Amino acid sequence: MATEKAYEDTTTPLGSLQEEISSIIETFVHLGVQVHDFQGTQEAKLGLANHINKTISKLHDVSSRDDLRDIMIPTDLLNYIQDGRNPDIYTREFVEVVRKINQYLNGKSLAFENFRDTLAASIKQEFPELAPEVDSIKAKTSVSASLEDAAR
Repeated sequence: MATEKAYEDTTTPLGSLQEEISSIIETFVHLGVQVHDFQGTQEAKLGLANHINKTISKLHDVSSRDDLRDIMIPTDLLNYIQDGRNPDIYTREFVEVVRKINQYLNGKSLAFENFRDTLAASIKQEFPELAPEVDSIKAKTSVSASLEDAAR
């Protein structure tokens, strides 16, 4: 959500970039129309040259912006766009992959917790004198203890 707001706000670097890119796209559309309707006259040549120079100037302005130097764009995303694919689909696929990985890791975490509890019960049954140490280790390795430690 926060990144979407950044794009809408033209005072942020990404918001102003979106505005500049929209202008470049509009210039490309005009350039395409001019090329399609090209008459070959001197005026048409001058108009076409002006649109090409305007496009080059705008692209140069975007590529030389200092306020975008710290913004990292994944190369996978750039390759995706370069292949003519929609970056929104890349984002959706990326989120889906992260969700699946999170589910997998959550399952592993639960399996380790169950193993820890089973092992602790077995150790306490076989070695009752170790019960305080086992309980201490179990408390230190529980998810709620980890969350409390992370909050500190």
